[in-house]
Amino acid sequence: AMGRALARDPAIFLFDEPLSNLDAKLRVEMRLEIKMLHQRIKTTIVYVTHDQIEAMTLADRIAIMKDGIIQQFDTPQQVYDNPSNLFVAGFIGSPAMNFIPCEITKKDKYIGVNFKNSKERSFFIHIERPDLKLDKWLGKKVILGIQPEQIASGFHEQEKNPQIHGIECIVQVLEPTGPDTLVFILINGTKVLCRVNPKTVKLPGETMKLMVDVSKVLFFDPETERRLEVLQQKG
Repeated sequence: AMGRALARDPAIFLFDEPLSNLDAKLRVEMRLEIKMLHQRIKTTIVYVTHDQIEAMTLADRIAIMKDGIIQQFDTPQQVYDNPSNLFVAGFIGSPAMNFIPCEITKKDKYIGVNFKNSKERSFFIHIERPDLKLDKWLGKKVILGIQPEQIASGFHEQEKNPQIHGIECIVQVLEPTGPDTLVFILINGTKVLCRVNPKTVKLPGETMKLMVDVSKVLFFDPETERRLEVLQQKG
């Protein structure tokens, strides 16, 4: 079907999930072929897919829709780094972003959040992000979004970088993937996924020291589900 469409030399192509019936290996190969085809013919392609990996790898710009409404329209990297709301943030990324319910608090003169591990030990995480204007959210419930790769093993970077905070958590489940190991922990009663070096992991039930990089964490309003920066821009 794609070959017949190409033979007609149209001004715009519309591909509606063309790879959905292929196995995983063939989908990877065909994604590369479609990307190379687009670079060669330089014709606009509207590509419909439910596979966020296809969307991220093929698109110059992505329109993410929910119930027929466009939630965000931007470049793949911008959508990944700055999702407009919880739906977009949960859709883009593999593994998906972690969402942790928390409250904006103040300790001494510092604004941040408290993380509790599965043994109810609390860790204050100072969020030094003037762009977020978190002082306006003191005492309010928010949802913190953090990518699995922003939680790494060890405390060794904590002293060098003020954006790195150390916590200790109990390992719940391990999922080795080869180059990385996915570690499931509990923070504030929520399952959180970390992507760490397989040489540093602990066994389930053991305590593991982790570093949290807060330089790129996102905050969402639980009521509107919008990212705080988006709300502030509109307000």
